[in-house]
Amino acid sequence: MNLNDFESSFETIILERGLDYYTSGNVFSLEYDGTEWVAEVTGSRDYTVTVTLSEDGKIIDTYCNCPYDMGDYCKHQAAVFYTMRDKIESGELTSKKTEKKNLEDILEKLEKKTLVSIVMEYSGKNKRMKEELFMRYEEQGDIFKHARNIIQSSIRDVKYRGFVEYADAAQAAGGANTVLDMVDDKIDSGDITTAISLCIVILEEMVDLITCCDDSGGGIGDIIVEAIGKIGEAVCAMKHEKKNNEKIFDIIFNHALEKMYNGWTDWRIGLLYTLLPLCGNSSNRKKIEKYLSKEKDAETNEWLRKFEEHRRQKLQYEIFRRFDSKTIADSYMEQHLDNSDFREAVIRNAISRGLYEKALNLCLDGERNDSSYAGLVLKWQELRYTVYEKSKDIQAQKALSLELLLKGNFEYFSKIKSLYIKNEWPDILQNILEKLKDSDRCGVYVNILLQEKLKPQLLEYCKKYNDTITLYYKYLLSDYKDDVGQIFTKYIRQQAERANGRGHYRSVCELILHYKKACGKVAYEIRDELAKEYIRRPAFLDELSKL
Repeated sequence: MNLNDFESSFETIILERGLDYYTSGNVFSLEYDGTEWVAEVTGSRDYTVTVTLSEDGKIIDTYCNCPYDMGDYCKHQAAVFYTMRDKIESGELTSKKTEKKNLEDILEKLEKKTLVSIVMEYSGKNKRMKEELFMRYEEQGDIFKHARNIIQSSIRDVKYRGFVEYADAAQAAGGANTVLDMVDDKIDSGDITTAISLCIVILEEMVDLITCCDDSGGGIGDIIVEAIGKIGEAVCAMKHEKKNNEKIFDIIFNHALEKMYNGWTDWRIGLLYTLLPLCGNSSNRKKIEKYLSKEKDAETNEWLRKFEEHRRQKLQYEIFRRFDSKTIADSYMEQHLDNSDFREAVIRNAISRGLYEKALNLCLDGERNDSSYAGLVLKWQELRYTVYEKSKDIQAQKALSLELLLKGNFEYFSKIKSLYIKNEWPDILQNILEKLKDSDRCGVYVNILLQEKLKPQLLEYCKKYNDTITLYYKYLLSDYKDDVGQIFTKYIRQQAERANGRGHYRSVCELILHYKKACGKVAYEIRDELAKEYIRRPAFLDELSKL
């Protein structure tokens, strides 16, 4: 990327915001420290951008310490690039090293009255800075109100018509990240109640934000998960403290049951999991077990209902395992085999103990019960195959490996091949190919042809599906060069006939280049033929002329 034309490396919306920052004078400092340029950019808060520039204007390296992580470059970098290019053109930008003064040394020399005046001046200009100061240093104030204001301030800066766009999601979460830093301080100082309450403020704001935000990058969801994790850290930091045990439990438990988590089962259960260390207290345990055992709300989506039920069961299992005994926990697991995680654990345990009949019955029962869930059926079949392997049931292995192979699981091809003697294999292979040839498992079919080096069948496949020649020509060239050329030519002609725009014409030209890579300059014959055939399509002729 070069400073002269850096715009092409940016997303349009980020570039526009960077230009706005540049024209508004948000780049308020730009200095060369001897190795790189360092700029300060102001916005919802101040960020530092560094740029390493070569003599010919090439941007060798650049970095911004803002939280934006949804693209290669942010608006602050764009603003700095605009500033640097402008200063180079005007002759103002020189790479003469400037001696930076240490701000801390300067401030240490000032009187208290002057420092207070400076803080008051700048906090008056920056409301978020003022709120952060109150949150961190006000002894009798409402720390949670200030935390909420900080979070909401970041959201307001980028919210437009009630929505936060994808490119602004990271900036919207900036205030939440600031409060998360405060949470760490509170945990370290042992102020557990405040730490947890601050996390709850973050969760309330972020869960609300995610309903009106494009979070396809996952940043807001990550903060929610991190805040839940911090609650878990805070609970663990209590160790064996009994003084606030029930109080802390109730704060988290009551919050987890809030309606805001309806539809967000993972987050609700995640919060309840943080309470596990506190379930040694019988009162706490009764509360959580009462919730886990209560009748589930009817869900329009059966899958979601089952998902929540299974997550609750796993939490109940953990309580039994931690505070009762493994025997009680395992008994609970055996009673709830409709939970696929439990079923899998019981099957694996039975296999490890040599209880193959039990494991087999559990697998077959799972296949019947979960017949509408292809992924689970496959899991139970794969475990059933393991049972057959361990019990050395060759005939059952042959039948099941063939079934799994025909369903598209190529990894079972080597397994089934190993089960037959050399003289038996050709007939078995032919039978497999016949079953796969006209099925929708063409990927498995071709992989078998490649592994078994069945070139004639592979050639016929490419003749039937011309577009596959670009993938498999290298396996055929040594024996069927002329056939490869004919298939390429036929496919290129088909695509040229369907092409109706410059983008399609470019795709045809790329195919011709692919043909050239496979068969050499003979590929240019089709180029010349197409140029004559489509002489009335100037855009097509233009693209062909570039070959």
